[in-house]
This record gives sequence, C-alpha cells and structure tokens, in this order.
Amino acid sequence: MTDAYDAITIGSGLGGLTAAALYARAGHRVLVLERNAEFGGAATTYRHGPLTVEASLHETADPLDPLDAKTRILGALGILDDLEFVPVGAFYEVRGRLFDPPFVLPHGFDAAEAALADRFPHQRSAFRRYFARLQAVRQAMSVVGEQHDSLWWFVHAPVLPLKLWPLLHDKGLSLSEAFDQLFGNDEGPKLALAANLGYYGDDPDRLWWLFYALAQGGYLASGGTYIRGGSGTLSRRLVGVVEAEGGAAHAGRTVTEIILDDQGRAAGVAHTAADGGDRVVDRARVLFANAAPSVLAEALPPQVRPAFAARYAGRRPSTSLFSIALGLSRPPRELGFTQYSTVLIPEWVNSLSDHARCAGLLADPPGTRMPAITLVDYSAIDSGLNPGGPHLVSVAGVDRLSNWDRLDGEAYRAKRDAWIDAIVAGIDRSFPGFAQAVQQREMATAVTMRHYLNTPDGATYGFAQDPPKGLPTLGSERGVATTVPGLWLASSYGGAGGFTGAMLTGMLAAQAAMKSQGRRAA
Repeated sequence: MTDAYDAITIGSGLGGLTAAALYARAGHRVLVLERNAEFGGAATTYRHGPLTVEASLHETADPLDPLDAKTRILGALGILDDLEFVPVGAFYEVRGRLFDPPFVLPHGFDAAEAALADRFPHQRSAFRRYFARLQAVRQAMSVVGEQHDSLWWFVHAPVLPLKLWPLLHDKGLSLSEAFDQLFGNDEGPKLALAANLGYYGDDPDRLWWLFYALAQGGYLASGGTYIRGGSGTLSRRLVGVVEAEGGAAHAGRTVTEIILDDQGRAAGVAHTAADGGDRVVDRARVLFANAAPSVLAEALPPQVRPAFAARYAGRRPSTSLFSIALGLSRPPRELGFTQYSTVLIPEWVNSLSDHARCAGLLADPPGTRMPAITLVDYSAIDSGLNPGGPHLVSVAGVDRLSNWDRLDGEAYRAKRDAWIDAIVAGIDRSFPGFAQAVQQREMATAVTMRHYLNTPDGATYGFAQDPPKGLPTLGSERGVATTVPGLWLASSYGGAGGFTGAMLTGMLAAQAAMKSQGRRAA
C-alpha cells in the first residue's frame, strides 16, 4: 500500500489522460493505470504486419480555432507546439445514387454554404439559416463553457437570454426535427450535410441537434486536421506531462476495487496485473475514472452501487463501430480517390432517417444491402503513417454488439471475412481496381470494441446523445460528478464522445477536482 499520489486515473483514454495531465501540471502527483498494453485507449496506432493502423482518429477540428476546447487544454499543458496538425483538405466527398456527380463539401462556413447552394440552388435560403444556427450554437456554448464569476453573470444578465436563446429554443430537438424545419422533405441537402452521421451516432431521429450542431460546426468552421504520426502521438505527450511532473503511468494494470474511506469518499484503488496476480493498493483522495459507469459500479463497494448506478439509469450506450484497415499496393488517388475522406451512401438509402437501419445490417451475412461507410485515405495527406507503403485506407461504419456476440470463433471469423469481401467489392464498384490493389486487410467489429475499450455493447462514444429531458449537462461540471465524493468521470460518459468531447470532459473533471479539494482544504 502506498500514499505517494494525490490522484489516480483509472484508464488512459484521452479523457483520463487530459484530466491526469492537467491535474499534474497544477502541482499534483498523479498515477495513471491502464488495463491494456498501450496507453491512449482508442487514441493510438498499432502495427498489423507491415501496416501501421490508426485505431480511431480520422480527423479533429483545428485546435487553433479559438472556440475549440483543445486550444485551451493543449496550451495550458504546454504541448500545443509539440504536435503537428496536418490539414486534411475538404471535409468529405459524398458518392451515391443521389450524388451523381459526387459532391464535395469544403471546410469553412462560407465555402460550404456556397458549394451547397450551387448544388441545391432551390435551398439557398435554408442553407443560409442552417449556417447561422450553427454559428449561434457555437457562440452560445462558448459563453456557457467559459469560466465566469458571479459578478460577470450579474452584469451580463440583461443580454444573456438573447445569447443563450439558441440553446434554450432548440434544446429538445433531434437532428431530423431540426433538418425538417429547414429543408422539409428534401432529403438531398440533409444527406449532403450529415453524410458523416456515424461520427456521432446511428439514428438521426434520436441524435440531439445541439450536440450535432456544436461538433459538426467545429469541423466546418475551422477545418479538419490530423495529428501527424497518429493519435497515439498525443496520448504519449499527455503521459509525458504526468511523468515530467513526478507522476507515473503503468500499463497492463487492471483496477479491481475502488476503495472508499469511512465517510464514503474516494480513498484509493486496488489493481492487479493482467493475470490477476501482483495485487497492489494505491491511495489517493482524487480518482479520475476513464471508464463506463457500469464498469466502475462493479469495482465499488456493494453498498454504494445502487445509488451510483441510479444516476445513469435510462441512459443508453452509444452506437458501436466496425473498422476495416486495408493496405493497398497502389496510392488510392490512382484508383479515383480525390479526397482524404469519402462517404459512400448505398443505393437503398433514400432519406437521412434510413441511416438508422445501417447498424443492423451486419446481423446477417452480406446481402443486397450495404451499410453507409466512410473511407479515409491517409496517403492523401502527410499523415506520417506508412510513408513507404502499403497505402492505408480505413473503412468505418456503425455496428452493434448483437450482430456478433452469439457467434463462436469459427462462425465469427467466417462472417467477418464475408463482410470484408462484400465491403471491398462495394468499394470496387465506385473505384474500379480497388479490390485488386488490396494486399492486406483487418476488421474490428463491435466485439473488438467491447474487448479493447471495455464498454457496454462496445459503445464508442460514451452515452448516446439523445435530446435531454431536463437541463443538459454537455460542457458542464455536473456531467463529471458522481455520487461518490472524490470520484470524477473523465471519459465520454461524463460529457460527449469523440476526440474533442473526451478531452473537454477530462478538463472539466480536473477543474472540478481542484475546486473540490480547495473547498476541503479551506
């Protein structure tokens, strides 16, 4: 048993590492414990034969955008200049029956609005209203997310209702409802604007409009970027901050118990090696949990589990994803790829709401219907991955654990291989010669996500972002608090999923812990 640390972080995804690094930079000794062999959770790269594969990050909004949370975080940690954010060009290209010729959506509000109005001139005024709403949501959330004292709120009280009206007026809308208000029954503009729906969820009828507007607006306003060398570069930098400030980070350690003191406050953790041996207890009054609440509940003392779990009752896990890493013998641009990111919308999809059926398609062997997929050509930019080949193309789409979890090993592998064959064949129809160029392939399913991320149903984005029934907690410290004093959620489950969402939640957890410790010291 040791008392060497001021805080312990359970899990090393971006949320946990952000909380750990910020708390360490504030003068605290922090211990990071990770159950896998590598730090970073989904934010890492790995080798598969001769191919270096990006595990998660396709792109993130430019951190130099003053409204992007990463600007504050990376600047405070002093590592912003250590990372090279490579612009990815246009946001994406959309291909499908409704998009002939293909449609390219550029970054930048003005450029995107002009491209959309040129393709759908009858909806010109609707696009103008759409981008005005995105900008209003971004501005309103920047007010909510800033740190203000009570005097600031008092002085600005007369104008706050106007500034926050976009949040108050639209807080209960789904993406489909907001798009129906703007575009009616015209599905082409909806599909063009939300072709990358899988970045956020699997069902536009249930996806919270404000969450989508904030995230999609960040991409469109500032432009997408990719961290040269892969998302693991950022994870390693965050671990480096913890270690430079006197803390420690240990991989291959599974937290089995969360220890509370006599007052029910966080007091430490017990953790073991992967084989279950070598049990160690480390004590700390602050715990950052980069894990799903259901996983944390199992580690808590039985008497506090019901109250802890009740806080999250009724919240469903987000969608899962499948991801196929393909190594090509030829640069994809020679096969017709024109953009870093390309979305293929299958012929059977006639409306935005049809996307909700994509995740269930993989329940059966491949048939006539293919899911919507996003292709990412890492050789289209200076990604720092596989400079000498093979050329990495990632394929991603929504998935469900129920599509796979009842299969034995042989049946699972056979079905997985059949879907790889079908999806590669589908890509080949859009880009002739693609299938012949594939020389290496690997597929991760919802089962893979559950195993590696240790999340319910293989969820990749924390809780599903459904329209809230009460006051929203997005971007608020209320989301990171738990019923156990001293235990803070520093994962997507405390706020929002995705790259920036996880880091923002980690920042909020660190801030909340510092405030709480300050009050206790006083």
